[in-house]
Amino acid sequence: MQLEGTIKSVTFHSPDSGFSVFRVIVKGEKSPVIVTGTFPELGTGETLQMEGEWGNHPKYGRQFKCVSFTIAETATDNITDYLASGLFRGIGQKTAEAIVKVFGEDTADILDNHPEIFRKAKIKGFTAKKTEAFLAAWQLNRHSRESLLFLYSHGITGSVAKKLWNQFGQETIAKVSENPYLLCEEVWGIGFVKADEIAMKIGIAKDSPLRLQAALLYTLQEASFNEGHVYLPKNMLLEKTIRNLRIPMEDDDAINSLLDQFERLCSRERIRRVDDDCFYPLLFRAEQEIADNIRNRLQANALPTSGFERDLMSWEHNHKFAFDPIQRQAIQMALAYRISIITGGPGTGKTTILKGILHLAQKMDESVFLAAPTGRAAKRMGDLCGIPARTIHRMLEMDPVTKKFTYNAENQIHCDLLIVDEFSMVDTLLAAALLAATPFRTRIVLVGDADQLPSVGPGNVLNDLVRCPRIPTTRLQHIFRQAGGNDIADKAAKINAGILPSPIDGPNFHFVPYETPEEAHAILQNLLERGVREKMNIDQKAELQILTPMRKGPLGVFELNALLQNLMNPGKTRHRLYGTPWSDGDKVMQIKNNYDKNVFNGDVGIIFKVAKDAEKVTVFYDDKTVEYEGDEVEQLTLAYASTIHKSQGSEYPAVIVILDSSHYMMLQRNLIYTAITRAKGHVWVLSAPGALATAVRNSRRIRRFTRLAERLL
Repeated sequence: MQLEGTIKSVTFHSPDSGFSVFRVIVKGEKSPVIVTGTFPELGTGETLQMEGEWGNHPKYGRQFKCVSFTIAETATDNITDYLASGLFRGIGQKTAEAIVKVFGEDTADILDNHPEIFRKAKIKGFTAKKTEAFLAAWQLNRHSRESLLFLYSHGITGSVAKKLWNQFGQETIAKVSENPYLLCEEVWGIGFVKADEIAMKIGIAKDSPLRLQAALLYTLQEASFNEGHVYLPKNMLLEKTIRNLRIPMEDDDAINSLLDQFERLCSRERIRRVDDDCFYPLLFRAEQEIADNIRNRLQANALPTSGFERDLMSWEHNHKFAFDPIQRQAIQMALAYRISIITGGPGTGKTTILKGILHLAQKMDESVFLAAPTGRAAKRMGDLCGIPARTIHRMLEMDPVTKKFTYNAENQIHCDLLIVDEFSMVDTLLAAALLAATPFRTRIVLVGDADQLPSVGPGNVLNDLVRCPRIPTTRLQHIFRQAGGNDIADKAAKINAGILPSPIDGPNFHFVPYETPEEAHAILQNLLERGVREKMNIDQKAELQILTPMRKGPLGVFELNALLQNLMNPGKTRHRLYGTPWSDGDKVMQIKNNYDKNVFNGDVGIIFKVAKDAEKVTVFYDDKTVEYEGDEVEQLTLAYASTIHKSQGSEYPAVIVILDSSHYMMLQRNLIYTAITRAKGHVWVLSAPGALATAVRNSRRIRRFTRLAERLL
């Protein structure tokens, strides 16, 4: 049975299961109808076209049980989305709704043909100057309207629709109609399910080769760029694709059609297949290039290191410090080999070794480059070593137009020694680019902690290289005494070994149990108001970081940032832009590489000014001020709280880590080890009952499918 109605109120909605209870206004019914079913998060005013059946609940009475639904689109919905798309400066969602409320379905006609009516209308927030600017922008963008309204009618709105228009212009409708699966490409941020819905509306058949091939390629790309795999085994690729396509396992014809398209993609090398390993071609080439490059470096003869002991002893005498034997070994390897690795946890002397290597390089009058994956890691490296360090992206100079590195195999960097810190964060594609741009005569020293989380991007490069016995590698395990008896490094080492420290509490490592999320919020507030200040005098906004494994949930990043914004930046006017309330003084993070602005994923800054009318946010970073206009604001997120993954490569005077039982999927040893080792001065671990112990016991790491270690044998 079909039923159409408009949601009056949301009685219940479960974010986990999607089960919802709505009160819906239905034409012909005297009072709102109770509707139950599985829905995404919907709001009042949404009009639903539903399939289902009537039933009677013993307690709540007559109900409509919905089994499937669509959200009804109206002309006014689409024109509202178009006005709020970011094409019109100063017109956000509320202003767009106010315009359409006045003119309804005649909005476009009035703006096109009768602008004088708009000028006379009284719409909140519109001055004469703003009115003329808006009408001018409307006329300028008339040519885009048909395409954008077409996209909005298919649920493609906001910055995604704008990007499509910027890419395809007048061909937008033709391109999307011809192949809606191009929306699966990472640049658009639309998944296969959404693209598939559009394809079904347009009339693409379920057994279309276009659909089956798109599903296979999307599944492989998702595995690589969202889950970190360099390849997928054939059976796993097919199983995941079958789930994405929602093909019943007993449908032999559909599965055989999928196998046919899989073989076709392999024959055209759009999927690079080696035995049963299925690679995204770009990653296949990158991993092979890393292996070939390193093998060539390993074939070079060791360089003479005579005299290094004398010069090292001179450095020791001047600094009243003596290297231990394994540190001397690491320094000698850095001088002798074209590539070497130094790996170890905090407090094991990595920085001291680097100072020794740099001293000898200076004695030999060598040119030295220092690099790290993130801006924070590069700044810390430069501060500790006493010479400037750059991010890898800045060193290789990304061309913002072509999105390719200026320095590459044909145009290499020029230095005698390259040291790369925090190499555990470097993924397969970046590692391949870095090695290709570095001459074989250059000695490369890779530094990092192989026990930390792997890179966000595809691969597990440092871990794979450490597993290769041919690469000269120094493993640092001894923890040197830290200033003031700091116990963080010692306890992190115990946790890394699977041992729950006893006692847990110490001078710098603090364990705080809690029972409920509400209690955790109260403890967090108390720490910010008193607890942290009692231990150290720091700028909490700049020098304290709250870390959590998950983005969602009551103790996830989103909820915590809303709480912390009020605690750490109180009394400020909030300006809602693109779904987020911003205010002057907010701590924010860049979440996407922006080569035009020279800011990169993970860079953290403070908002200097929010100009809501101009939809502009100005952010101050360590060395520059950057302006974000319109939908560029979507590249920012509040950063009072961050995921542990996002904290890689950073170090803070103080860290608060929150571990909750709802994070059980992420409670892994290397995750908590990474979080704890971000702290330089003090760390507080807030733990639900058993959460820390669970994480320490759980040595299971989610396996990443890579072949780099085997290629190096």
